[in-house]
Amino acid sequence: MLFKNVDNVNLKEQASSKYDRHLVDHAERGKIKDRDGNILARDTEAYQIAVIVGQDFDNHIEDSNEVAKALSEIIDMEEKEILKVINDGIEKGLYQVEFGDKGRNVDYKEKQKIEDQELKGIIFTPTIKRSYPNGIFASHLIGYAELDEEGQIDGRVGIEKEYDKEMTGKDGFKDYNVDSWNYIVPGTMESKKSVDGMDVELTIDSNIQLYLEESLDEMEEYFEPEELFAFVADAKTGEILGAGQRPSFNPDTREGFGNSWLNMLYEYQFEPGSTFKVFTLAAAIEEGEYDPNQYYMTGQRQVMDSTIYDWEKSGWGSITYNEGLQYSSNTLMMDLMDNVGPKKMLEYYKNFGFGEPTGSEFSTEASGQIVFDNELQQKITSFGQTISTTPIQMIQGFTALLNDGMMKKPYVIKSVRDTETDEVVYRGQERNVEQVISKETAEKTMDEMNTLVGGSLNRNSSYELDDYTVTGKTGTAQIYDADAGGYLSGDYESLTSFIGYAPVEDPRVIIYYGVKRASKNKSDTWDYGVSKGFNPLMERSLKYLELKDVNRSDEIETIPVEDFTGQDVSDVDILQNDLLNQVYVGEGTTVEDYYPKHTEMLPGEVIVIQTDGEKTMPDLRGYSKRDAILIMDYLGIKSNFKGDGYVTEQTIKPGEPLGDKQKISFTLKMKDSNK
Repeated sequence: MLFKNVDNVNLKEQASSKYDRHLVDHAERGKIKDRDGNILARDTEAYQIAVIVGQDFDNHIEDSNEVAKALSEIIDMEEKEILKVINDGIEKGLYQVEFGDKGRNVDYKEKQKIEDQELKGIIFTPTIKRSYPNGIFASHLIGYAELDEEGQIDGRVGIEKEYDKEMTGKDGFKDYNVDSWNYIVPGTMESKKSVDGMDVELTIDSNIQLYLEESLDEMEEYFEPEELFAFVADAKTGEILGAGQRPSFNPDTREGFGNSWLNMLYEYQFEPGSTFKVFTLAAAIEEGEYDPNQYYMTGQRQVMDSTIYDWEKSGWGSITYNEGLQYSSNTLMMDLMDNVGPKKMLEYYKNFGFGEPTGSEFSTEASGQIVFDNELQQKITSFGQTISTTPIQMIQGFTALLNDGMMKKPYVIKSVRDTETDEVVYRGQERNVEQVISKETAEKTMDEMNTLVGGSLNRNSSYELDDYTVTGKTGTAQIYDADAGGYLSGDYESLTSFIGYAPVEDPRVIIYYGVKRASKNKSDTWDYGVSKGFNPLMERSLKYLELKDVNRSDEIETIPVEDFTGQDVSDVDILQNDLLNQVYVGEGTTVEDYYPKHTEMLPGEVIVIQTDGEKTMPDLRGYSKRDAILIMDYLGIKSNFKGDGYVTEQTIKPGEPLGDKQKISFTLKMKDSNK
């Protein structure tokens, strides 16, 4: 048969394309999980909205105003904006109109809400989106990923970006020909199976992370600071158990992302202030240049053309080295610098890891800088000014003090797992960096540090805990203003921080907590530091870890979950036992939707099941705050919480029809541990 071009159309290609079929088997991007397998990021089904405006087509729009009103309730556009897009499309004679990014990532519940109104002209095209079920939750660490122009999900920041290659799968395909009756022509099928991306498991513990986020929320409300951070690490291994900062953002919606894009744990370079003094102390002890009972004169020192003061400018007269440590004396640190010598002291600072990246999982990790060119810079560095560090460097250095002088490398990746073979292709593990100081020096340094909270001078007693011994070092650092070429002036123009560990007798947890430039309750940063946030975070973390030790099993078997949408509740096997914590919304028996749509879940994990019939409020008494947030977010109802712990009261009563309710308040209380 002879094919030729007619009107510039290749008839052979046209005939071929008519019967060619190409189907893409989309690969799933790997999940991000916490240390216990709870999902922090995953692909979920979503929809893109379009409106058929061509009047010659079936199912075209009939009432533009009603459609615009309905869509304005689920996408981030004003009703008049939507109406303009629709009317412009009608005037231009288009077949359909879309709404750009605003019309993408519509979830099943929002889709159903529109479809229930039975408005003609609205169509939903299935797509995928990256979902973050916990909202603001280690957001800068996890990062986010989104669809690119080619319909592929790409990591933009955080772990999503750093492990984009590992988590990106490979799409499969099916190519074949059909005949004029649309039957597959034998021998034409070619196919390739998709390969899903690898799962990345973090060292983050979701419960500790929840405590951390709640603590930051309370501190943000109380101080209204410019910046705020909190990081929790395992004192023995260097694993990062929790990481958060304010401002933060919701990776599911990107709300707040423009306020701060910096991952403070790894990328934030700052002058730490007095928290740095512990490293000067450790170096002096190692060199035999610190005697806790030796006396020195406090108040001020003349260095080059500058006068350097203690924070109490008149000083405390002649006091011992240990008393100077408890007072957080700058002049003591300058004496120790003289005793050790700047050249030798610089070696210790470098050995503690300052001035270079820790070699973390983040390619964007900052190195900090040791500025040590003259005597003034050397003296000021001894108490944590002029030098710039990152929080991860401070945590890394601290691990040396708590592990017999052996510094541990902090890490946040627990494993990377091939989902096709279940093979662990990378496993994070405890790593020794360097023996920075001797075991004896580490013990002596800890002995001195143990006097810093509630010691003989009763300093920093606000950090004392009821049930645990705790100690650490406070810091009030001046903030350098690069634009002005000097430090900010004013009593509270500073970074207030505390890096501490507990229990003192067997350190398990390190917490580094900081608040920068509080704008409310400013004097409390001086009187109480960051104890309002540090204390409950430390206490709750330790109690949780103790309970986890008791309940720990070597291996937790997951529960496989297959899609059971549309089935009768009585026919779904996994709903006929108590392995999952089932929360029902609806009075019917047919499953219309469920959440979260995981392919595997852990025993006891909450699953929300929406059935047909009238939607009613479930009884959430006894549920944790985290579970209540998950359930109400799914229902699209804004939640307010009073107290800590577990739900005891809810303003929408159990069994009450939900209708169009938009808000609910919960009262929470901690469970009595003696019962």
